[in-house]
Amino acid sequence: MIYHTWAFGSDAWGLTVFALLDPEEMPWSPFDSDSLAIRPAVAYWLLTHSDWPYERCGKAMSAMGGCSQPLINFVGASLDTHDADSIMRRRGYALLRHFAARGEPVNGYYHGLAPVHEAVLNANNDYLHALLRLGADPELPIDSPEKAFHGFNAFEFAAFLESRNQEAYRDVRRELEAYAHQTRFSSGVSN
Repeated sequence: MIYHTWAFGSDAWGLTVFALLDPEEMPWSPFDSDSLAIRPAVAYWLLTHSDWPYERCGKAMSAMGGCSQPLINFVGASLDTHDADSIMRRRGYALLRHFAARGEPVNGYYHGLAPVHEAVLNANNDYLHALLRLGADPELPIDSPEKAFHGFNAFEFAAFLESRNQEAYRDVRRELEAYAHQTRFSSGVSN
């Protein structure tokens, strides 16, 4: 239990996984092989009150190559896996804001996609809205030369995906249009 916790939770990526676990479903027993030595709330506290998790890549995450993924992308990948009113989702969005405030890149690429592209791809409007509020740039191009959508920005990517599944991507396109309208309005540009 203690080795398992240290091997996996000795860096910001592993602690993020722990922080986003369902505390109701997580065993808390030294006799349970799935148990951890810390609770999700403690992992969240360590992430938001200490610098040491950000200074290294732990053993387990190094083996999985997890530390190469920017933390914004890392936490963003889990945001649509929890119920809307769950503690895990609230913690996920709080970590997203915390990581951005720490200076983690909201426009960091991972496998050719920036977080804004991932939000569009997963049709996750809440994540997209949060990213835009944190300063994500929807004009960034996708960097995947082997894909048909290489070079698309978030607006073009949303239109491309909506052409294939209008129902799933309509709201994403609307969110981006609202952002573009608000940005033009606040900068004094009108159409």
